[in-house]
Amino acid sequence: MDYKHLADQLDMSEEEFSELAALFVTITRADLKKIRQGVSNDNPSRAAAAAHSIKGAAGNLGFTHMAELAKKMEALANAGNLDNFDVYIMDLETRVEALAAT
Repeated sequence: MDYKHLADQLDMSEEEFSELAALFVTITRADLKKIRQGVSNDNPSRAAAAAHSIKGAAGNLGFTHMAELAKKMEALANAGNLDNFDVYIMDLETRVEALAAT
């Protein structure tokens, strides 16, 4: 991931952006846990709220694909549809862990 480009877009240093990205990873891991709990407890509103949080944070940082994925998850959960959420969760987790490794 090109932190320099993303940092420039937000008018901040690459180091500042890196710190925000690390915070995003930590918070998103917690939100993913909330989504999993929402799915396992058949609680779509809990899953939707956590997906909404991820969507906003990812969008603000320029992590467009993660924001779009979370947006889709939020919409599905708001419609009461938690089918195949494990696939979405795994995709998002893979992207978050890749970000954590950078």
